[in-house]
Amino acid sequence: MYRTDDVRFAHYADMIRCGAVYPMSMAQGIQGGDMYTDGEAVLFHHDCGFGLLAGDMSIAFLDDVYELMKNCGRRLVLFSERSDVTERFASRADIRTDLRYFYEYKGSDDIPVTAPKRGFTVERIDAGNIDRLNGRIVPSFSWKRDVFLKNGFGFAVMCGGKAASWAFSAAVSDTETDIGVETAEEFRGQGLASAAVSAMTAYILRTGRKPVWACHHLNTASARLAEKNGFVKVAECMTITREGTT
Repeated sequence: MYRTDDVRFAHYADMIRCGAVYPMSMAQGIQGGDMYTDGEAVLFHHDCGFGLLAGDMSIAFLDDVYELMKNCGRRLVLFSERSDVTERFASRADIRTDLRYFYEYKGSDDIPVTAPKRGFTVERIDAGNIDRLNGRIVPSFSWKRDVFLKNGFGFAVMCGGKAASWAFSAAVSDTETDIGVETAEEFRGQGLASAAVSAMTAYILRTGRKPVWACHHLNTASARLAEKNGFVKVAECMTITREGTT
């Protein structure tokens, strides 16, 4: 297995069902990451740490991916759509598997944007407010700052000078946008996330892309928020990580 930038392998992104927007964003040069191949299969290792596999995966290729998980020096969470792949990794003592749900927006194209409560405003994320977004699910999770400001987009619910809640493009391709969302701890429980999500969803639809969403299967708050805003579960896959990583 070797690292490659060969665009001939970009069509492998079309083979992926769960989380396809991440490898497609790399293949289309919108977001960064590393791509590895043995000529028959490909691993797309997105800047956010998600790893997506496609092609004819031999045991040797999967073993090379496991070695990369140990030695690449950054987060690598594999998405697995195949039980044989999951079982190959799960046989190792240091591997943890879990379940991830995937959603697509199935609501109206003419989406009503939820107004925030009094004292809050919805703003486009830009150079003036991006550094006020403090949390785990923020643009820096999957983008370099300057690349996000050029190729990404999002909306923040602001309270004075503070970012209370936000929704942004965690991944973007020419056909889809995956939404990342978070609410600052001091502002949780006030229903603010829906204002950011509805603004984000409406904007994605205006760009001609499909809004998509994903979350851990036990993240019921994220699932409820998705469903409240017109998203429907369409698929699920296993995730594969080494113990000690998130």
